[in-house]
Amino acid sequence: MNCTSNDPEQSPWLCHVCDKKSRGKSTACELCYRTTCAEHLTPVSLRDTQSGLYLLKRICVACALEHASP
Repeated sequence: MNCTSNDPEQSPWLCHVCDKKSRGKSTACELCYRTTCAEHLTPVSLRDTQSGLYLLKRICVACALEHASP
């Protein structure tokens, strides 16, 4: 293993929504912080409890379903 390489190790990761195994750059949900496929992330406007402002966050479909308005 060459420690002087500029390429980071491509460790495999597993999407928590579809259980798809992949390599390369992973993305995490900004709400539950679990690793997720880019296809399972959606931009959602959520209210920040401290500032009262709405912030655009990329969250997984599982969190989007949990936080959907009735």
